[in-house]
Formats: sequence, structure tokens, C-alpha cells
Amino acid sequence: MRYTVNSSGYDYTKKIKGCCQDKADNLKNKILNSVNTEEIYDIKGKKYYIAKDMRIEDIPAELKEGDAVLFERGGLWRISYGNGIVLPNGVTIGAYGTGDKPKFYGSTKNYADNNIWEKVECNLYKTFLPGGNPGIIVFDDEACLGVKKWTLDDVKSNYDFFYEYETEYIYFYYEGNIGEDFNSIEIGQRGNLITINSNCVADNLCVKYTGSHGIVVNTSCENVSITNNEIGCLGGSMQFGTTRFGNGIEIQLGSVNSLVKNNYVYECYDAGITFQTWTSANLETSYHNVNFIENLIENCSYGIEFFTTNKDDNGLYSDYKDITFESNIIRFSGYEWSQLQRPDPWMNSHIRGGNWAYVPDCENFNIVNNIFDISRASMIFWWWHDEKKGYLHPVKHPGLTVKHNCFYQAKTADGRVMNFYENVPVYAETKEDYIKAVKSFDSNPNEVVWF
Repeated sequence: MRYTVNSSGYDYTKKIKGCCQDKADNLKNKILNSVNTEEIYDIKGKKYYIAKDMRIEDIPAELKEGDAVLFERGGLWRISYGNGIVLPNGVTIGAYGTGDKPKFYGSTKNYADNNIWEKVECNLYKTFLPGGNPGIIVFDDEACLGVKKWTLDDVKSNYDFFYEYETEYIYFYYEGNIGEDFNSIEIGQRGNLITINSNCVADNLCVKYTGSHGIVVNTSCENVSITNNEIGCLGGSMQFGTTRFGNGIEIQLGSVNSLVKNNYVYECYDAGITFQTWTSANLETSYHNVNFIENLIENCSYGIEFFTTNKDDNGLYSDYKDITFESNIIRFSGYEWSQLQRPDPWMNSHIRGGNWAYVPDCENFNIVNNIFDISRASMIFWWWHDEKKGYLHPVKHPGLTVKHNCFYQAKTADGRVMNFYENVPVYAETKEDYIKAVKSFDSNPNEVVWF
């Protein structure tokens, strides 16, 4: 790669170093080398095998509950704009064969080809991109260097891009040779890649390069398992205003008996994993027995995010019961591309709750035995009391247990918030401040390191 630094200041060659590299590597290797889906799950219906030379369109139209669609390892399926995979109730999607997990890319082609790009003027190129709303450009499968701009006049530095909806052209600024300097350029447009419903399994997949979300659980689903997946380099498409999409795994508008385990999630514009309810849905929801276990989440704006409606918002009833965050490793929240392009970088955090995460009817919410390894802004951003906005919750969150977590952090020059928990921000300028911040959240941590 000839250039590494983009106009937002992101240099992919400068990698942050944390305190749990060996543990993170071991978990990553475990996830990437997990056994095939048929060895994990008892598939009672028909098994449909999609070989590497087959298309997404070869998935049978009439899938029944209990069936499985298994993709051959080593294969790559590009999902065009607006054509993500949607599984009906009770269907498993997974992997068979040997080699790397089957890949599902939201980028319709590899754009590292001079023949694809038309030169407009010095260092400014364009190519036709039907469907619109690109959110992310990834170079050589690892560097999320593309910087989305709001006008064509703003496209003036390496890796800047702008999408013109009227003509469906994407404009890209680059001072080198696009075809020679890169092996691959992937452009992710708006759209969820894989959506599942009740009683579904999503296992052993590699899901990357979309402008929206990787794996989405549909509204109010039950008995869902999302396991052993690699999900990364996604998000950035416009949702509204300056708000952009980008969650690796999203469970939306309620869920019962769901498991998210052994997933490697990285480089998401928004949350690595989220479960959420929003007021505009006008829907009462419940999250019961939802478990997030042994996931590795790196370089996302938020590690695990959650919020819901409550009676203070609109009178709708929502609740959390039997929620577990356990043995996850969440690292480098707010680092690299997502933080540098966000309008709200001060909210980056390992755990993101926000004003909408206080539910009076909350039982058995456990955050235990996790590793939180370096955040750029906050370790915890969970602010549930705000008199100016009318969120009045002066007492401790009910039903919440936080214990035996590990916290690793270093001081930064910008005096960022180290903990924004309950109703008062706790800043860390010294080791003593840092310990106070940790213990405001976890009174019995396994390890606290300030380095």
C-alpha cells in the first residue's frame, strides 16, 4: 500500500497495543477454527449444500423449519445492494467442508482495477455504483481508510469519497495508481447482509463489507443462536442526518432465549454487538434470557450496546430479564476508522447504555468475567439520569450485578471520560482516579491495570 494516512488522521499501520494479546489471539483462533455447523447443531430437516461454484440464487425458495443451508468453506458470495439473505423461521445457515469460513461480502466487486475508474481530473476518479449510499471503503482487506464526505468539493485528500445520488457515481480521491497500489478495494453499500428469524442459527460465516449491519435478528424473535462467526469492516452508510449505520450483530425490538457466542467482531462503525428497542417503533418489547458469551470485539465504536424504551419515553413497557455479558474480550473501543469519522466520538465505550438503558423492571442483569482492554473515550458510557432531558432515575439500576471483570487502560492527553456510569462522569488523570472509575462500575474486579 502506497499511502496509509487518510484525511481523518487514521493510519492503519499504527496499531494500538493492549494488555491481553495472548488471550485475544487464543480466542480469535478458537473462533476462526471452529468445527463445521453439522458437528455443533442437530439438523433435523433437509440439508442443502451450496458449493463454491454455486450462486446465492441457488438457495431453495421453499425452506422449511428444521432445514439447513450450508455453504462450502473457501467460497465467496457477493451480495448485491438490497439483496441480503433472509432466513425464514427455524432455518440454519452455516458451513461445511475445509478451509476458511464461507465469505459473504456486501461489495459487489473488487474495485482495485484501473479499468473500473474514470479519471475526472488530477487525482479524482469516479465509477458507476448503482443503488447508492456507500458507507465504507476497505483496502487490501484490512484498512478502513475511506472517508465519507458530504459534498464533492470536500473530496480533496487521499481516500476521500463522495456519492452523487442523481448520477449514481462514487467519486474517489487518490494520488497513486489504484490498480497497482492495491490488491483489493471493497465498497460497502447500505443493506443488511444476513437477517434471521425465530429458531434460526447463523454459524461459521464470514460477513464483511456492507454499509449497514452484518447479521440482524428480526423483530421479537425467539430461540436464536449466532455462533462462531467472523464479522468485520462494515457500516458507515447514511441512516438520517449525520447518523450512520454499522452494527456487527443486531438484535432488534425484543428477543427471548437468544445466544451470541464465540464471534469475532471488528472494525464496525457503530456497535460490535447491540440489542435495542427504539421509540419510533411504538412497540412494547422484552429481552429475556439473552446471553453474550466469549465474543472477541475489537476496534468498534462500542463493544456491546443496548437500549430500550421505557415509560419515561412514551409510556410503552419494555424490560430486561436474565441478561448475561460473560467472558467477552472487548478491546480498543473507539480506535481506528469509526471514532475518527463520528460526530460523537466522546461516547465510544466498551459498554454503551445511554439514557434509554434504565429499565425499572430489570432482573438478573449480569456483567461478569469480561476483559475491557483500552477505550479511546469511555470504559462505560451508561448515563441514566438527566434532569435537563427529563430522565429522572436518581437510584442505582435495579437487578444489575457487575463483578470479576478485568480493566486495562492508559492515560490519554485529551482528558477523556473514563467512566460515565450512573449519574456522574468520573475522569481519570491519575491511577487513583482510574481505580475510582472502575470501582464505581465493578466493586469487585479481577484486575485493574493503569499503564
